Amino acid sequence: MTRLRKGVERLAQGSSTLTLNTARGIVAWLKAGEKASDFLIRLAFLAVPVVIGWSFLAASTAVMWLFAVVWCVAAWRAARPAQEKSEGKEPALHPDDLTDVLWELTGNRKGVHLAQVARQLTKETPGRTWSVKDVRKLLEAAGIPVRHSVRVPGLGVAVGVHRQDIPGSPSPAPQSPSPQGVEPQVNPATATATATTPYVRDLGGGATATFTPDLQQPNRTHVSVTRTED
Repeated sequence: MTRLRKGVERLAQGSSTLTLNTARGIVAWLKAGEKASDFLIRLAFLAVPVVIGWSFLAASTAVMWLFAVVWCVAAWRAARPAQEKSEGKEPALHPDDLTDVLWELTGNRKGVHLAQVARQLTKETPGRTWSVKDVRKLLEAAGIPVRHSVRVPGLGVAVGVHRQDIPGSPSPAPQSPSPQGVEPQVNPATATATATTPYVRDLGGGATATFTPDLQQPNRTHVSVTRTED
């Protein structure tokens, strides 16, 4: 009963669509005339086949049934669901993008279910609903094998892709560069004295070094070596 009801609803929807499209086409054709005389000529040209066709329908039952069958077929096709219209078209997605999605959903687990991939792709592509069948076609086109039993914690076992079959490797998290080979600059004068007081260090052998901080540039220190001869 449900299937019959769906069929009747589809015929009704298709008939409405077919009638509306036909009416729009006729109105657009009538308005295409530049003059009023063109409109009248087109209207007369349209009325003649309508009258002839109606006379045939009224005179012959066979013609009426033939017209009904043709109309039902056209209405059924006009109300064809969007999924059926797009059937056979390969979903467009670059293999690299598919691999990124697989690794993102897999994380540290053993794999990912096709249903998870379908939900993620549907979320990332507004206006498009992805099915498990679409995902399977993508995987086949990319050469990624599908396993019948892939266990995902919290989701159980289902058809999916094992992490061993996913090409490449997960992208590492970006790390902030750390300075290497940079020695901290230490002002010897500030070790035992203030930032403005010169500091004298005995170098031995009668030599001394004087460290004088630069008042204009605090990061710089002037060094002078003095040697005392005996």
